Amino acid sequence: MPASLRFQRWIAAFSKHSNLREVQIVPRPNVDIPASFPNPDKIIAIVSSLCAHSSVSGTEGKIGDWVASEMARIGLAVTRQEVLPGRANIIGTLETGRLGPTLLFNGHIDTLPVPEGYSHPPFEPFVANGRLYGAEINNMKGAVGAMIAAMEILHDRRDRLCGRIILSAVMAECDTLGLGTLHLIESGLSADLAINGEPTDLRVMTCHVGVTQIRMKASGVSVHVCRKAEGPNAIHALIPALAAIGEHCLSYVPHQDFPDLPNLNIGQVSGGTLASMHADRAEALVDVRTVPGMTPESVLADIRAAVEKAGAATTNGSSVTAELIARPDFCQQHPFHVERGEPVVRAVAEAHRELAGAEPYIGPLYPQVYFGTDASHLGRAGIPTVIYGPGKVEEINVADESMALLDLMTAAQVYARAAAKICGRQ
Repeated sequence: MPASLRFQRWIAAFSKHSNLREVQIVPRPNVDIPASFPNPDKIIAIVSSLCAHSSVSGTEGKIGDWVASEMARIGLAVTRQEVLPGRANIIGTLETGRLGPTLLFNGHIDTLPVPEGYSHPPFEPFVANGRLYGAEINNMKGAVGAMIAAMEILHDRRDRLCGRIILSAVMAECDTLGLGTLHLIESGLSADLAINGEPTDLRVMTCHVGVTQIRMKASGVSVHVCRKAEGPNAIHALIPALAAIGEHCLSYVPHQDFPDLPNLNIGQVSGGTLASMHADRAEALVDVRTVPGMTPESVLADIRAAVEKAGAATTNGSSVTAELIARPDFCQQHPFHVERGEPVVRAVAEAHRELAGAEPYIGPLYPQVYFGTDASHLGRAGIPTVIYGPGKVEEINVADESMALLDLMTAAQVYARAAAKICGRQ
């Protein structure tokens, strides 16, 4: 049936934005999520508060405090997990007191460093032409704000729900690729289904690569070139080892959802002190984007074998080593893949269809298939997870970053409706 008059008036108020569209609302009978939800002023206030906090990885403390206070205001039971000093997961739980499934919303509150080039103060959000402007709104303060708004209306309707619904606002996704979510899982939190809110432009994403990162090292002797006979140059030893590796040395089976993958990238090389001196150490960081069937351990074995086969494991008395980068510096990720028929995928897709009046795209997204997300850790823990969130990849971490207000509204509605489908009392 048509959107409520109030919602239509809100849409009309922002009609200058080219992506605005008529929204069809078909409420679920047992848990009515009204067309007037979310209140535009309220979701603008929530997301603006998130965007007003600088929360570059390592500085999540203040935004975590704000999220905890907002969860408490809603009425959620709040748990703080300090994973590293000053860096905590903030968990809000809605307990219905009735048996039923556990649904987990998952989003990170740390961000990348804010780029230069803003034409306005990046941490002073404002609305213009149907868009909310604010630093790191796409990755992923918009989605976290939409989840908070959804949790509030679900809490208001908790008498019509069963099971429990959890919102996990986690730390250290951008810098470690999942330390917060791994800690969440290892602390004993369990769920039957999960929705991760990374930006998909309101499409339903079902897979992405795994991410393996490896540190390769060589050692040498720091002497002037006039004394080169006294020991090897670590950089000279590392070069043949790096030349020996590439996609050709990886063992894998091609996958239709992962075209042009796997991918191996040597992203950083360091070592030495002066051009006139032998390097006493050299190090390279290698990133491998993997497809289903590959593991961090299999990639490491392939790289070691390629270096050995090329005769580059030992050069002029210097040995080359290769090791997986360990936590807390980095969290190795396995490929993520969820079947389209999983209940959580169906719930999100149905909620989107009811709201937008059209079938959502379901499947791999490009270039997002190249990215890693916390969905990898959740899926590996046995929690069927789908990725759905507002925001466009091309607008992540750019100057004057913004998001369409209607996309925020849609995401909040879809999150609430999907939760109602999963946890609604029959």
